Amino acid sequence: MKKVVVLKPKINSKFHFGNLSLEESENILHSNSLFSAIVNNYVKLYGEDDLNSNIKNLKEIKLSSLLYKIKNIYLIPKPEHPRFYILKEKVNGVRPKDIKKIQFFSIKAYRDLLDGNLQWTEENLKDIIDHQTINKSIVISKNEIEEIKKIFGIKAEKLKHAKISIISEQIEQKVAIDRLKETTLKMEGRGQLYNIEFIKLNENVEFYFLIDYKGDREFIKKLDASIKLIEDEGLGGKRSIGAGFFEKVEIIDLPKDFNEILDENSKYHHNLEYKMLLGVGIPDKDDVKNIEYYKLIEIGGYIHSTSILTKPSNNLEKGKKALTTPKRNILALTEGSIVKNDFKGKVEEDLAPEGFEHKVYAHGKPILMPFGLKGDNNGS
Repeated sequence: MKKVVVLKPKINSKFHFGNLSLEESENILHSNSLFSAIVNNYVKLYGEDDLNSNIKNLKEIKLSSLLYKIKNIYLIPKPEHPRFYILKEKVNGVRPKDIKKIQFFSIKAYRDLLDGNLQWTEENLKDIIDHQTINKSIVISKNEIEEIKKIFGIKAEKLKHAKISIISEQIEQKVAIDRLKETTLKMEGRGQLYNIEFIKLNENVEFYFLIDYKGDREFIKKLDASIKLIEDEGLGGKRSIGAGFFEKVEIIDLPKDFNEILDENSKYHHNLEYKMLLGVGIPDKDDVKNIEYYKLIEIGGYIHSTSILTKPSNNLEKGKKALTTPKRNILALTEGSIVKNDFKGKVEEDLAPEGFEHKVYAHGKPILMPFGLKGDNNGS
């Protein structure tokens, strides 16, 4: 069962996503972190015993990463295929960096690409960059141009001339505090300062992710409740100072374009031999031969153990261990990577150090979307 989860940020909400640095925030919350948030919520609602009894169903979940939508225009990652990074020949008015800067396609533009209605060829690239690309980073369908102009009040004929702030970054300076001892960390007798980067969304922009899950009615009810709890628990870092919260989290049916592309009986599944990852992929030994074009991401960070933190205890060291124990780092495929149809992905189970109280998982089973380039002979 495939669904879309739409997350509407609270007014003036800010977010900090990953990459082990407070001074920089990523623009995407990766699917492995999203899975961890859902599982932690599950433990808070139903306890560790219930989690263990349903762990098989939880490990079968497939996820996309946390992506963006502009009103009803859903954005997905740019394919990590050479054609979206390299010009085969010089094109007047188009620089190589104009291609490299693109990060997202709308789902309608992506479907146009699959159907051959958006021809990613040198003779068409200038028109795509001029008229179908917003913020130098998002390619939309021709059928969405007027809608985008209306949403943002754009008067310019060419979208490339329009200045739109989809995502903005802001730096805040904070004083470091030891949360376990409730004391200010000092350097040379003064409070120790550090910078944090947050991202904020335009008022017309929301988050969403795709989820594919199975199980009996009781399990699905519990999983839906764990997803809805994101509304109160939030996502990302620095939630203790108000970051990462949402006004509303809603689970809805797949929009038409997603439904028709992801349908296993669709022409896309039957006619195309490649797929694109919408989330992080951890290949098992049989998947390695199915990897075509990719970028790698290192999954690591610290364990956030809800099961330890929710058990009554006066043991300070035990509480500290639940927040400051590092995971074993592993490499995974990023969103947009291109694989053959047989790619499955896996959930890595052995990330906790020896002697830790429970298993620590890294989710690497992404939603896979059919991929192909009509009219192009460069590898697809």
